[in-house]
Amino acid sequence: QEGKDFLQFQVQDTGIGIPSDRLDRLFKPFSQVDASTTREYGGTGLGLVISKRLCQLMGGDMCVESVEGQGTTFTFTILAQGQKPYVPPAAHPALEGKHVLVVDDNAASRENLCTLLQNWGMIPVGYGDPHCVLEAPPQWDLAVIDLNMPQMTGLQLAERLQSGDGFKQQPIILLTPLSWLETASRKELITAHVPKPIRPLTLRQTLIKTLSRESASEPALTTTSIDPTLGSRFPLRILLAEDNAVNQKVALHILKRLGYRADVAANGLEVLEALQQRPYDVVLMDVQMPKLDGLETTERICAQWPPGQRPWIIAMTANALAGDRERCFAAGMDDYISKPIKIEDLATALSRCRCLSPKTTYPQLWNPLGFDSDQRG
Repeated sequence: QEGKDFLQFQVQDTGIGIPSDRLDRLFKPFSQVDASTTREYGGTGLGLVISKRLCQLMGGDMCVESVEGQGTTFTFTILAQGQKPYVPPAAHPALEGKHVLVVDDNAASRENLCTLLQNWGMIPVGYGDPHCVLEAPPQWDLAVIDLNMPQMTGLQLAERLQSGDGFKQQPIILLTPLSWLETASRKELITAHVPKPIRPLTLRQTLIKTLSRESASEPALTTTSIDPTLGSRFPLRILLAEDNAVNQKVALHILKRLGYRADVAANGLEVLEALQQRPYDVVLMDVQMPKLDGLETTERICAQWPPGQRPWIIAMTANALAGDRERCFAAGMDDYISKPIKIEDLATALSRCRCLSPKTTYPQLWNPLGFDSDQRG
């Protein structure tokens, strides 16, 4: 546009490319180049839609060019003219002049964090190696420590700092991944945690709340009301069907907090093989998996084992469109939870498995509740 300045960015890859007759699907909500549930690459079809909309909100746009078998180039522009310079917020009395111990092995992250703290009137002292902190501990009013460091984890450093002679009950804030779930033992080591990537407003509010002691009568970490004895009170053999490694870890961690463990299958074919090897009471079935998706896998299970002689199947899907729940039930699934998984939803779904009937020919399954009639139909 005449009289306006734009910044243009290009992101190019040398991947498999996109067929020309499917390029128009990319910027449609909940749409994928491969619309089937059995696909090698995951996603819900929202990332590019959101990205294009953000570009438009900033006065620009996004487009794509691709050659099948050679690669794809995404181009986006944003309006550069008239952008307001960053103005640091007014100094807060709880932050001003406070000495902050910053420990992060990533130099760029550490420097950016120190710059933020300086803009808020604080005095940061950064370290990349946790051992250096222990060798010559500086005077500090508060510590901000990254959880994942190769030499020593943030929790290990927090424990070492608290056991030192110079520790004066200073608060410790842990920088954690989004998927991190705190446990009772970890809560004792830190005052609060902030997820990464860091949102400045979230960090600033956490610092103010911590240093002003506004939450002195409240627990520093928000905890979910869960029952860690569910697994012992209502034991179940669980098979987790999920192809994404991160989602596997998150689901297994949630199950662990409920008192359960689970075996893992990465696709529908592995699910069928696992069911032939040993009995399971419950299958947590991701709908979109490569090689054999959750819907077809469920249909095969239902065809192979009659009701009452097969595991209880709980669908896990990121889709939130009308009809998705019905498709899962039509395939033979028994229950449905949406992704990302919430611990309350999973606990409720597992509790509903109490209507499981006795397992007799699949091969002989353990029946913890001793039901003597087929209540599933």
